[in-house]
Amino acid sequence: MTRIAFLGLGRMGAPMAGRLLAAGHDLSVWNRTPARAAPLSGAGAAVHGTPRAAAAGRDVVITMLTDAAAVEDVLFGPEGAAGALAPGAVVVDMSTIGPDAVARVRSRLPDGVGLVDAPVSGSVPQAETGELAILAGGLDADLARCAAALEPLGRVRHVGPPGAGAALKLVVNGVLVGNFAVLGEVLAAADRRGVDTGAALDALARISPQAARLRDAVPGAPPRFTVALAAKDLTLALDGADLGGVLPAVRDRVDAALAAGLGGHDLTALPDHVRRTAPMRVTFDNPATVPAPPNPAYSHTAHVTPGSMLYVSGQIALDESGKVDAPGDMTRQSEVVMSLLERILAAHGAGFADVVNIRTFVTDMDRLAEYGAVRARCFTGPPPTSTTVEVSRLFHPDALLEVEIVAALP
Repeated sequence: MTRIAFLGLGRMGAPMAGRLLAAGHDLSVWNRTPARAAPLSGAGAAVHGTPRAAAAGRDVVITMLTDAAAVEDVLFGPEGAAGALAPGAVVVDMSTIGPDAVARVRSRLPDGVGLVDAPVSGSVPQAETGELAILAGGLDADLARCAAALEPLGRVRHVGPPGAGAALKLVVNGVLVGNFAVLGEVLAAADRRGVDTGAALDALARISPQAARLRDAVPGAPPRFTVALAAKDLTLALDGADLGGVLPAVRDRVDAALAAGLGGHDLTALPDHVRRTAPMRVTFDNPATVPAPPNPAYSHTAHVTPGSMLYVSGQIALDESGKVDAPGDMTRQSEVVMSLLERILAAHGAGFADVVNIRTFVTDMDRLAEYGAVRARCFTGPPPTSTTVEVSRLFHPDALLEVEIVAALP
């Protein structure tokens, strides 16, 4: 039996403290919100009103808190635990605070008090079953003194000197958060290609634990690792990093999710946010189904994703040889223009019903009815937004009209 103080009874801390009680250790606890300690009190833990009182006479003091500021306040603030520690005691910080904060904490502990940084890989289910991966950094002697306290919580891996566990945890979480962000990008690509989401996640789950977790996520379940904590860990991982790397882009995605109010949501909310807000991409193209532009100064289409908006350059009644079909014939030129637009839309899986805006330039407004009759044969549903302007001339002297459109692709 080891005399242990457990400080911090959040989603992870409460089940971890419960396992220490079940293992027969002498446990005292403290939590900023006292109500969270009530179930442990009924199971035999001594509940205290301050960290100092909980740590008094303890061999091992475990902290499981949100961030470095919380750890330092609980240890060194008013009624902090450090003031109650005797030589030979060991502080085991199982929070994710980074190696710099570990060094600060170690430098402020009383003489003779050891420190082991032991952040965990795993979440609430692993905390409940004692299957956490514990990444321990510290001196051999300090780790030996707290070994019995850590054994009920999971598998301990001694990864190096003080600070090594905290550093490795940032590496692990950088990959974890990055993988969730990449899942969002991949699923957005799947959407563009018509791939079923369930099929995509089933296939990805074979190679990605994060895809399996996303596939199996239960709507409304309590969060296991929040977006806010992920943002905190990424900030620690990127301290001093080159801003041109991949992880800074992931952090931008996480920051955007925070700005969207997802901080308290589970990290599985990040892929969906990324999927719905993928960076805008513009693809310029000239469909092979219509004559190429008569000069290289423009493209026929601009396809903007996400949102799948298609912008089509103004079309005149040009044939394959670059000549205007039927000079002077408004009806024929209108039919050719509509045929070109129809083929361009079809090349992108769309039709006239997907057009949201049409802009027409004519050289003679008195002949608008001829164009209107042709256009009415093509746009048979609710009419799109429209602008029609008379101009003195178009870029080809034989052209009587030019029409450009914007479409929302299916």
